[in-house]
Amino acid sequence: MKKNKQLDLYFDEIQTNEKEHKHLEFRSNIVVSAFLIIFLIISLRLVFLGFDKNIYIYSKNNEQLFYERRDVIDSNGILLAKNTASYDLILRKNKVKNIDSILIKVKINFPTVKINNVKSEYKNKEIIILKRNLSPSDYNKVISLGEPSLELSKKEMRVYPQKNLFSHILGKIDIDNNGISGFEMYYDKELRDTKKLSIPIKLSLKTNIQYLIHEELSKGIKDFSASGAAAILMEAHTGKIISMVSLPDVDGNDRKEIKEKKYLSKTTKSLYELGSVFKTFTIASAIDNKIIGKNDLFSDLRQRVYCGKFPIDEYRWDKSKKNLTVEQILVKSSNIGTIEIIKKNGLEAHQKFLENLEIFEMPKLEVVELSKPNKNRWGKCNTFTSGFGHGISTTLLQLTRAYASIVNGGELPNASILLNSEVQKRRVISEKTSQLMNDMLRANVDKKNKTEGSGRNADINGYFVIGKTGTAQKPSETEKGYSKEIVNIFASAFPHPKPKYVLTVLIDEPNGAPQIWKHSRREAGWNAVYIAGRIIQKIGPSLAINDLDLVKFHASNSKYN
Repeated sequence: MKKNKQLDLYFDEIQTNEKEHKHLEFRSNIVVSAFLIIFLIISLRLVFLGFDKNIYIYSKNNEQLFYERRDVIDSNGILLAKNTASYDLILRKNKVKNIDSILIKVKINFPTVKINNVKSEYKNKEIIILKRNLSPSDYNKVISLGEPSLELSKKEMRVYPQKNLFSHILGKIDIDNNGISGFEMYYDKELRDTKKLSIPIKLSLKTNIQYLIHEELSKGIKDFSASGAAAILMEAHTGKIISMVSLPDVDGNDRKEIKEKKYLSKTTKSLYELGSVFKTFTIASAIDNKIIGKNDLFSDLRQRVYCGKFPIDEYRWDKSKKNLTVEQILVKSSNIGTIEIIKKNGLEAHQKFLENLEIFEMPKLEVVELSKPNKNRWGKCNTFTSGFGHGISTTLLQLTRAYASIVNGGELPNASILLNSEVQKRRVISEKTSQLMNDMLRANVDKKNKTEGSGRNADINGYFVIGKTGTAQKPSETEKGYSKEIVNIFASAFPHPKPKYVLTVLIDEPNGAPQIWKHSRREAGWNAVYIAGRIIQKIGPSLAINDLDLVKFHASNSKYN
């Protein structure tokens, strides 16, 4: 019995210890939980302090961020422009305790801030903007400083993910989110439509094509030591612009004001005399009026003719230019032959045709950088020289539209960069005339043509390119007459016989490239044509991916070229 009693006491002791242990464990859990709750509260408070706009972040009128502009995307949905959150670093004077100490901190963390300017503004301003559009690392620096007088002002910032690729088209906005140039300004009201902020605006542009053309133009400027270049790729039947590049350009995210003339858009703003590409229009007008035919012969053409006292010379005259058919006048680019065609067609008919092509009208496109071409008074001499693009100027955009009308079956399309805008066009020549012109323009590019046209360096296998070159002296900016500098153009389309795309390439102030051609000639056939050929070779496969007709055409015809 005694033994059993001792055993009972032993178990009673164990049970008592277990109760005490559970009680201690319960108390420990309470303490740990309380500690965790306190730690969590402190942590949340620190986070709140880091983002509390009343302490560190200043927002105008204490309103939440509101995205005021719609996104802009290309035809494949690639982002071209978007509003995003941004912060400016500001100094609030009424919270400053020691300005010298604060300025030291600012200089150490933000070396680009001009302290002397800050000191000057500090005398007269209550709020001083120290730095705009902070990077994420700069944002973190401000938070880490924990200085009450340094605040983060929340705002919206327009970003252009493609940087300089579309800068001439998209333009920019100001600090208040208002469009001030390009598409941003032209379409400002629609971009700010609060009812459609979630719906992006879709453009007809293609980023991959834009990149390839931009790259080849950049190479062309280097190869030919040119001052600039430009190109437009347009759907021949709709006027929709797939690509539009002007070089030099700048990053759209760079907020500095650009005033240098070289940065003007060479596609829509700059005016050029474009040379012999206009012979295409001269011949098309006369054929459509049934005045001449493709194979009509012009005999005894001279090396020089006079209009009053002014001489007009043949371009690189030789005996082979004495007797030319209409097609040969185009392919050999005969100035004198072109004048004879104008005489047959009539001066007034020629003038009206150019006006009907809207060569002298203000371009219509969804950007604000547009220039109305210069139109001199029509006279006999001006009419003759206009036949080969001398003495009249226009934009690359207007030339591209006019060429589209010649090759697409005869309808002049309105140009647009909006994917879903209504297609508008009107007839300017017959389908038959258009087909005849396409055949002659193909002869100017076809390497198999014994006449050796000026466009043969763009004869890319499988694409049956057609086109005409132009080389023109640039008017002098300092005195009357013309300078020694030139501008070259190649207006092309593909594929023959029914082109779907028009590509115009302009190269400004090129030089010879003996490293490519082993000679220093600088006419369009040796630079603009060469660049256009490289562009078509690069973009052709990309266009074919979205164009089954072009794929079939390329596959069925490439073996014959």
